Amino acid sequence: MRKLILTAFAAFFAFSLAASDYIDGTWSGKLHLGAQRTLKLVFHISASDSTVTMDSPDQGVKGIECEVLYLSDDSLSCRVAKMMMSYTGTLTGGVIEGTFRQGAYNLPLALHRGEDKAIRPQTPVPPFPYSVENITVANDSVSLSGTLCVPQNSTAATPVVLLVSGSGLQNRDEELFEHKPFAVIADYLARNGIASLRYDDRGIGESTGDALNATTADFAADASMMMDWLRGTKRFGKTGLIGHSEGGQIAYMLGARKANLDFIVAVAGPSIPGSKTIAFQNKVALVKSGIDEKIADDFANALEKAFGFKLASPEITEVSEETIEELYPQCNNNVFTKQLVASMKSVLAATPSNPWMMFFLGYNPEDDLKSLKIPAFIIYGDKDRQVPSSLNLAPALQFAPDAKVKSYPELNHLMQHAVTGDVEEYSTIEETISPEVLADITAFIKAL
Repeated sequence: MRKLILTAFAAFFAFSLAASDYIDGTWSGKLHLGAQRTLKLVFHISASDSTVTMDSPDQGVKGIECEVLYLSDDSLSCRVAKMMMSYTGTLTGGVIEGTFRQGAYNLPLALHRGEDKAIRPQTPVPPFPYSVENITVANDSVSLSGTLCVPQNSTAATPVVLLVSGSGLQNRDEELFEHKPFAVIADYLARNGIASLRYDDRGIGESTGDALNATTADFAADASMMMDWLRGTKRFGKTGLIGHSEGGQIAYMLGARKANLDFIVAVAGPSIPGSKTIAFQNKVALVKSGIDEKIADDFANALEKAFGFKLASPEITEVSEETIEELYPQCNNNVFTKQLVASMKSVLAATPSNPWMMFFLGYNPEDDLKSLKIPAFIIYGDKDRQVPSSLNLAPALQFAPDAKVKSYPELNHLMQHAVTGDVEEYSTIEETISPEVLADITAFIKAL
């Protein structure tokens, strides 16, 4: 009997060794990009059907399909042609040692078995001390699916909020870098006696509809439909809207124009025209790349003028050198400014094939902010590098003098406590949303 046990153990041990030297499965590693910057990549390798997919969690991208060039028990070569990217590696001693190539870059990349999951301590985990209902609301052009969270002992006086996400197609949790801000907000509110409805944007998750040609106005119409549904249930009391980023602008729109809305909370919602926001974001990107701040500032100012020119004449496809020099007087200062001219020309020459961008560039929240007649709480983060408080706080105070406006010193665009506020930092922060922001939003609603 003892000999049989030892033999069985030896067989198990041999199987374990074989499994560790087999390339099939999930592997993850980090690219070292210099200046203490890393990029996490995850490869899902299926030897049985010769497929490989790649995730880039730090960029919020999953399921990139790779073309398999070679795959064996211990070797892999794959590429993504449209990204000019490839990876080649060999499994040795439980580690895939290889090289990641993209464009002119060749970087070593060691992959270890398994996926190093991000720590997200605020993500709600069932069982929940409140009810969760899946709902679908539809009209002739769109069907939106969402999650309704209702506190225990809810009555007809229980307040309810609609959660509206930021730009880019978002699921009902506004999931980004494995953070689920809307799930965290909904959980916190429900535990404090406030109901909420969050939903998948049109064209994503379980929702349908044309997202490709949709503008902020279309997404505002979607939010309006969901608001009408909430009112129609007759289950709740005061009904409000919490919008993040572009959702904050939608909060301004509906808050100013919709009669059945009792209050709004705008989190990092731009209070300046979209052209100014995009120009600022371009300046930030240039400075981060090492460009002199004066050059970046001059280009941002010129780009904002170029947006105005394009909005006034969207049919323009060719731009004269005289127009470029008028918009960008520094265009011939040096080699780099001459290179930036190409970017400006592409903006001016492009046809308005992106309806969302054309609307965003032209939308000025000023009139909607001035028209707010309901209680409003407008929130910014001092370390926000996408919708900076330095540009948005003063206009919000000026245009909506009756609103409660607050900026938080250490918070970024996602309302996380941050060091730099850069987008690249979002995924490295364990906190999904500041507890102070959650508490302040809850206090604002309860005080109505």
